[in-house]
Amino acid sequence: MTTLDWLVIAAYGILVLALGVATRSRVNTDTDYFLAGRQEGWAPVAASTWATKLSALTFIGVPGAAMAGNFAYVQLWFGSFLAAYLVATLFIPEFYRLRVSTVYEYLGLRIGPATRTSGTTVFIISRCLASAVRLAGCAIAVSVFFDLSLVTAIVLIAGIAAAYVLTGGLRAVIWTDTLQLALFLSGAVIAICFVGQALPGGFAQIAETGAEADKFRIFDFSFDIADPTTFWTGNLFAAVLGLATGGADQDIAQRALACPNKRQARIAVITAGAADLISTFLFLTAGVAVFAYYQAFPHEAVTQLMADSRHDYVFPHFIRHELPAGLRGLLIAALLAAAMSSLDSALSGLASSAYFDLGLTRANGNKPFANGPRILVVVFAVILALIAIGFGQQPSILWFGLKIMGYTYGGLLGLFLIALFVPRLADDISCVVAVFTSIAVVLIATQWGIGFGFQPIAWPWAVVIGAAWTCATAIALTGVRRRLAPA
Repeated sequence: MTTLDWLVIAAYGILVLALGVATRSRVNTDTDYFLAGRQEGWAPVAASTWATKLSALTFIGVPGAAMAGNFAYVQLWFGSFLAAYLVATLFIPEFYRLRVSTVYEYLGLRIGPATRTSGTTVFIISRCLASAVRLAGCAIAVSVFFDLSLVTAIVLIAGIAAAYVLTGGLRAVIWTDTLQLALFLSGAVIAICFVGQALPGGFAQIAETGAEADKFRIFDFSFDIADPTTFWTGNLFAAVLGLATGGADQDIAQRALACPNKRQARIAVITAGAADLISTFLFLTAGVAVFAYYQAFPHEAVTQLMADSRHDYVFPHFIRHELPAGLRGLLIAALLAAAMSSLDSALSGLASSAYFDLGLTRANGNKPFANGPRILVVVFAVILALIAIGFGQQPSILWFGLKIMGYTYGGLLGLFLIALFVPRLADDISCVVAVFTSIAVVLIATQWGIGFGFQPIAWPWAVVIGAAWTCATAIALTGVRRRLAPA
């Protein structure tokens, strides 16, 4: 690291914090802090949503996936975009019709207060696990860049993200995410261009090396229910998980609720879903470019990383050891932007859900605005850091992040499907029982099998099983309870 690198990183940090401070004066109420006053346009909301979906997992995990395999990750976009379209068509109009502050308030209005509380609890568990994986992914790269321990890197990143969320709330998150998105995407472009200029054969050599290694293969139409990289299984998983994260996750949905009306919210959600294809192609191409670079200029440390299947470490190694001063600082700033764009939104989403849905507004003494929301941001920053420390040793942080989300998001999605389509068929208590038992059912089915000689079910089906179990169990149990109820 040179002085120029540090200056670039410092400039990024100062700009982000300045944006947070600049939005502080407009934060006077709970709605201002958590929903940006419901006055943000579709463009910044779409940019912020896109940035949040990317995260450090994209920055290091997607290039790592290209180095380990090929472009198969692209085909999951079809299911992901379908989910974004369905969220914009089905979920968003309902949220705006009832003018909810959180998506779990919608559960309470459609089904009952116990379902709202249970949905909030499952979300908090789910988001803490998923965001901790993202935090660990960024910390892996930061630890490589600065020769820090993984624990130190995790604490620093969580602390920085919490700092500017504390200042301006969701408005700070949206506008800093917009800045960070531009920096994030430029990181992939810079890496590709640098390799293209460094190789004797230029960009053509990247294409030739990638083609020889079959890196550009996208579609795999084989039917393997255990393989999330195939078209059918992968897109089913992506569509169901996308519905859960887009419509049942306060972290993502909170931005759509910040728009002044449902039309702008729908445009924002669909635009962000479509834009995912651009970032996926960019970072897969960056992975192939780095692969081609080390094929032309072998490096013992990189060879060992690949032999150990630690592909997530190769792109950070490339940034640290191959890029010149200035560009190295810019790429590190881009990685930090990737981490912050997902971590800040998680902190805001977790804090808003706990504040509104767990009754903490009453603990605030019915004051128009106090320090309760900011205290929650700090609490969740500490929780995410502690969980991330335990997640940092996974061999592939990208697939581990997707895998862990499947265990709880299915049950959460099931509650929203009931609330949307058949709220009269499921009562409050039955929904609570259904969503919590779905977690146990998913774990048993995917980890130990379902008995009677059956093998464990592949993890991509976890979110599908969870959603189906929640819907079926809630409706069936409600029917039993109504038949047994005294006349």
